[in-house]
Amino acid sequence: MAFMDPTTREKFARFRQQKRAWVSLWLLTLIFVTSLFANLIANDTPWRVRFEGQNYFPRWRHVPQDLFLNDGVMTRPNFREIQRTEAFRDQPENRMFWAPIPYGPRSTVNPVDIPVDREVTVMRRRVQRVGSVNIGEDFEVMQGMSAAWFFGDASDGALAGRSVPPEVREILAPRFANEASPGRTLSDPDGRFEWSFSAFEPRARAPRRVRVTLRESFPVTAAVRDQFTIPEVGDPRWPGWWHDVPEAVREQVADAIEEVRVVPVRPVRYDEPGGYAWEIQVTFESIQFPFRPVRGHRMGFDDSGRDVLVQVLYATRISLSFGFLLVISSVVLGTVLGALQGYFGGWIDLVGQRLIEIYQSIPFLYVMIFVGSVFGRSFILLLLVYAVFNWISISYYMRAEFLRLRRQPFTEAAKALGLPTARIMWFHLLPNALVPIITFFPFMLVGAIGSLNALDFLGFGLPAGTPSWGALLRQAQTARHAWWLITYSSLALFIVILLTVFIGEGLRAAFDPKREAHWEA
Repeated sequence: MAFMDPTTREKFARFRQQKRAWVSLWLLTLIFVTSLFANLIANDTPWRVRFEGQNYFPRWRHVPQDLFLNDGVMTRPNFREIQRTEAFRDQPENRMFWAPIPYGPRSTVNPVDIPVDREVTVMRRRVQRVGSVNIGEDFEVMQGMSAAWFFGDASDGALAGRSVPPEVREILAPRFANEASPGRTLSDPDGRFEWSFSAFEPRARAPRRVRVTLRESFPVTAAVRDQFTIPEVGDPRWPGWWHDVPEAVREQVADAIEEVRVVPVRPVRYDEPGGYAWEIQVTFESIQFPFRPVRGHRMGFDDSGRDVLVQVLYATRISLSFGFLLVISSVVLGTVLGALQGYFGGWIDLVGQRLIEIYQSIPFLYVMIFVGSVFGRSFILLLLVYAVFNWISISYYMRAEFLRLRRQPFTEAAKALGLPTARIMWFHLLPNALVPIITFFPFMLVGAIGSLNALDFLGFGLPAGTPSWGALLRQAQTARHAWWLITYSSLALFIVILLTVFIGEGLRAAFDPKREAHWEA
């Protein structure tokens, strides 16, 4: 009845003249309607299965695994794995018809199915030799650790009893005498390595041995890089230096290439006879979630291997549905209570206001945490708990409107005609009190959507695994490298809130009471 009023039609005509608000309304409607069909757009269950001349519709009727594999398992099958079997791979008449996005909100993607470039990077670089020796009071080596190369011996065991040069003795003498000595570095006469002595402070007793570090002279790093598709060991695409590597090392690198497909491997080190020490690093882009966008998954994957595009689509439906249901329930409850207070006034208004003030002081977040810990988290529970707290603000506006309207002449005339109270409130006062509801509705929707995703970000919102923009933002906080998590979730949240704010601004401008004010001479 309110929309048939000429004044109301004029207001909505003014709203349509607000181009930005009018376009935003249609865009938000399109986004919401599209999200309502998320199950038809993205789903891990095929629309139709054609198998051995029969048609099956798993979306609407249970189709057991035994039907395809004849294994006696009557539970729901993994249709993606069934599609890889010989019955579908070798027989073209057996087919599955999927949704445009063949993944659901809880389905994880097998890393094998992710299309990435199967390339290996092989890098060889020269490494610095580092060893140490323990030297006794007689200035002879007591023990060597990775130090045989520095003395030209075959093993560390052959170093025992070897005397050190006079220059080294000169540096060690004050240490054995328990005298303070600064840190020093001494080059070998051949320039092959350096003796490194750490600073020494006097102790309660003079040391019986001193450890000295030996470092190979290493002015530059020699590195060779080559990137190629995984070849056989004897493939000519291997770099030229590969043939100079000992055969045992080549076999070890070949094994590492096969192993690196699953997990990263440690570098393979080898020594040239009487020459440099080298390290060969084999790397491969291992798929670890969250994973970057690839072909077929343009928004990447979250930390559970789920498609982010599917998550954003379902999160849009959940957020908007939650927002609309919450705002509608809050408006209904706030309107009823505010109207009763404003129309009747007196002790009903006084007692009602005092009770609302007491009720408003209850901390919502604590109540949400308590109820969630007792009953568990769910969409319905979160909606109910939020709704019983969210109506207070709108009740204030409706109370003020009904306090103003109950003294108007048309209200007094309706009472004089003997109309029932409910009819007066519903058909006469409420249509004239809709301005706060209409103008505040978009902004209340923004608050509801923001609150839901804030709770999801903090971990107090929807159950774990439920698609949510807030949950994606929480994942992005821990995985800072996963830019796609924060980009697409925050972009979706920004677009929805921006469109809603534009609609609210347009409604506020169209329903502005100042436009209807007139000066009389």
